[in-house]
Parts: sequence; C-alpha cells; structure tokens
Amino acid sequence: MGLTQEKPKTTLHLLYFLFAFIMWLLVIGWLAVIFSLSSESADVSSLRSQDLIERIAEIFHITVNEELIRSCAHIFEFLVLSVFSYIAMFATNHIKSGENVPVSGRLDKLKNDNEVYIAVSLWITALSAAADEYHQIFVDGRSSSLFDVLLDFSGAVVLMLIIRIVVSIYIYVKNRKSTIGMISDNTNVEEV
Repeated sequence: MGLTQEKPKTTLHLLYFLFAFIMWLLVIGWLAVIFSLSSESADVSSLRSQDLIERIAEIFHITVNEELIRSCAHIFEFLVLSVFSYIAMFATNHIKSGENVPVSGRLDKLKNDNEVYIAVSLWITALSAAADEYHQIFVDGRSSSLFDVLLDFSGAVVLMLIIRIVVSIYIYVKNRKSTIGMISDNTNVEEV
C-alpha cells in the first residue's frame, strides 16, 4: 500500500456538451454570414444600406447617414461574433467537471476563466475582422481599411469590458457575502 491520493472523479455534462456544440456552430455560422456580406459587390452593399435607411426613415421619421449605417453594421456584426465566441468558450469549459472547490476557490476560478473567455473571444473577433477586410480586397468595388478593422474590434472590446466589470462586481459581492458569513459564524461560536 502506497501513499497515493485519489484523483477527483470528473463527469461529462452532456447538456453543456450539446450547448457548446450549438454555440460553436453559431460562431461558424455567423462567420459565414460575415463572409457572405463582405462578398457582396459595392453596389449590392450600397443598395442594402439604402433600403435600411428608408426603413428607419419610415419607422422613426428621421434621416440617417449611410456612413453611420455602415459603421453600426460593422460594430454589430463583430459584437455578435464576440458574444457567440464568449458563450461558446464558457460552455466548452463547463463540459467536464468534478472538482469540489471551496467557494473562494470557485470565485478565483471564475475570475481566471472569465479572463480566458474574454481573451479568446477578442482574438477570434480581431482575426476575423482582419480576414474580412483582407477578403474585401478581392471583391468588386470594395476596398480594405484598417479603420474598419478597428471599428469591427471596438464593439467587441467595449462589450468584453462590460462583461469584465460585471463579473468583477459579482465576485466582489460574493466574496463580501462569504466573508461576512464567516465572521458571523465565528462570532456565534465565540458567544456560546
């Protein structure tokens, strides 16, 4: 008999597996949508923007500049991609589990995992934005712009900063509650 520690049993969560699979399909599907939209010629893209401007004018009774519509479309496309990537990373990370980690350890893990989700999501977004602009060089009437890459990336960065702040506040509140709970438990023991 040797002194060996038992490894914690890991379990496979099929719902997380299915959810992760679906989310990665959404990431790939959304990349296909972006590729498809950037494959349109300049004339077709301009007609699409004009149609949207007319609909906005009908509904809200305001006039919108085509450049504003195009900028918002760039931000929206890659913001959605970053959300899908973030959720896909979250689901993928939760497929396997089995560790019984104390609450403070779980909060530290959440903080570290969240930073990884954000980093991977931003990398996917940045590389996709750069590839999209490179692809547009070969499309009739379209051009490539570093400003568009930065515009694509900016929406994702702002969203990931918001997620980072929300998760940090959540961790702070949970740590605070567990600390207060431990202090009140220790006070009750000392009073008895």
